[in-house]
Amino acid sequence: MKTGNLLKKWAAVLGTLLATMSLFAIPAFASEAAETAKKKGLTVGAYIGIGVAVVVLVVAVVLCIKFREKIGKFFRTYKSESKKISWLSWEQTKKSTWVVLVVLVICAAAICLLDFGLGHGILAFIELFH
Repeated sequence: MKTGNLLKKWAAVLGTLLATMSLFAIPAFASEAAETAKKKGLTVGAYIGIGVAVVVLVVAVVLCIKFREKIGKFFRTYKSESKKISWLSWEQTKKSTWVVLVVLVICAAAICLLDFGLGHGILAFIELFH
């Protein structure tokens, strides 16, 4: 079996497991047991979340052990490529940050004005025909 097929198989198994666990979690949130668990400490959802995290961690560790050569090669390549990055200077970073913040404020103000105007326009239109 090829590595790609094995990873797809494990991803499908993990997805099925998470979907199945979520089906059992939905009724648990609405049940009286969830209220009782809240009074005692962790909720049922918290226990399910911890269980999912443990399963994901175990699967990740197993996959890392199984494919350690490929993972090592990936990180070596990542390290060599990250050394090739040319970062902006501090002054350019500050200038770009200010530009982004100003554009963000302008867009927020425009959306706020549109929301305000359209909201009052719809209310006036309703009052006109009411």
